[in-house]
Amino acid sequence: MIPVNKYLERLIETASSLRLDLYLVGGTVRDHFLGKVCSDFDFTAKNVQTLAKRFASETQSPCIPLDNTPDRETLRVVVQKQLHFDFTDMQGQFIEDDLRQRDFSINAMAMRPRDFLQGKKNLIDPNRGLDDLKNKIIRVVPGSTFTNDPLRMLRAFRFASTLGFNISPETIHQIEIDKSKLEQTALERVYYEWVLFLSGEGVFELLQQMARTGFQQYVIPETMELRQSSGVHASVWETGLQTFKKLEDLLSIPKTMIPLPDHAGFLTGRKRALLRFSTLLHGFAPPFSRKACDSKIKIDENSTTVRLLKRLTASNADIRFIFKVIHCQQEVRGSYPEFAQTTCSDSMMYHFSKKYGEELTAGIFLACAVQSASSEKTREKESFFQAVYPLVEFYFQRYLPAMEHKPLITGDDLIRQFKISPSPLFQPILDKVEEERVLGTIKTQKQATAIAQKIIATHNTEQET
Repeated sequence: MIPVNKYLERLIETASSLRLDLYLVGGTVRDHFLGKVCSDFDFTAKNVQTLAKRFASETQSPCIPLDNTPDRETLRVVVQKQLHFDFTDMQGQFIEDDLRQRDFSINAMAMRPRDFLQGKKNLIDPNRGLDDLKNKIIRVVPGSTFTNDPLRMLRAFRFASTLGFNISPETIHQIEIDKSKLEQTALERVYYEWVLFLSGEGVFELLQQMARTGFQQYVIPETMELRQSSGVHASVWETGLQTFKKLEDLLSIPKTMIPLPDHAGFLTGRKRALLRFSTLLHGFAPPFSRKACDSKIKIDENSTTVRLLKRLTASNADIRFIFKVIHCQQEVRGSYPEFAQTTCSDSMMYHFSKKYGEELTAGIFLACAVQSASSEKTREKESFFQAVYPLVEFYFQRYLPAMEHKPLITGDDLIRQFKISPSPLFQPILDKVEEERVLGTIKTQKQATAIAQKIIATHNTEQET
């Protein structure tokens, strides 16, 4: 792998040959002063497109258009798999003009690539972004920042969560004034920023701050709907926020203090963000009904949750994850009597594990958070955690290890050994054999074949009668 400095040297030489004043800007400069290793480099200059194409040709790197907006064209040169150089046309006559049109002071700093390479602190900083960076402040650049791009209001919360910064009072005040303008923003952009925001830290406090400005009703207006919650009419947002706080408490408790799964490896990044989103949306779910619990999850396209997520242009994978997590927490809490009375059989835990799979961990965390939010007594909460723990233990210690091995019997085996054609009978046979294998009651293909033979014989007898 060629060191990034070699690419920067080549780029500086190419810019010099074209007589261009080239600047490093935005997140690259911010992360540099935060001491972070940079993998995405942002550049600006006049006629920067010519430079990008020449540099891509010289380094034999792909050159990809990211934005074709006139006078704001952006090209990405992929110099290595995890190393990108982005080039955007300078806005205004001078670099200071460009920086005054950016979103936040910490993103409105620039430096020459040569100074960056030599470790010099020569910084172009008309908005005192370095001071805000040192003080961990998100401050909007003066002017029509939010009017020009209302999504920047949500980005303020996103940067606060991902960087662990505070939003300045004047920025919050401006968000309160301009909040309705978010409705002008494409929903896919809103959803992208929303998920990034939920993946950060200190999200609960920021959600509270968001609510104080009334901004949240323009991000997810559906959550303002009133619902009956524990005998009290509360909005889905209020109910979700109470549960959100309980979830954050659970995620921060060391595993040694509470019998819940090792969430560090299973609920990070996007999964944690989607679990948090599930917490805010679980109030839409209808009352739990055991009759509605099938062996497989069927996505209800007409449910409020699914319609909301589709409106936000969430991917099918995100919709399925959130729907399954909310459904899982309902079924876990609805099955609490069996868990509490230790009548939950291995077979029942197997079907829970098979039905929810990767979403089971998130669903259990959500169930515990909802239970905590609805229970005042500590003993009741602890009893619930202790009751559902056998399901957690079964999933991690028995189900997942068993799934690393191949099934004992397949559809092809049924066709070959029993001389029968594929039919709806195949699935019950394969399901039963797989359950017995995972539970450890059978270990060989001979035993699996015996189960299949018994089911087929029973089926034929029933057909004859």
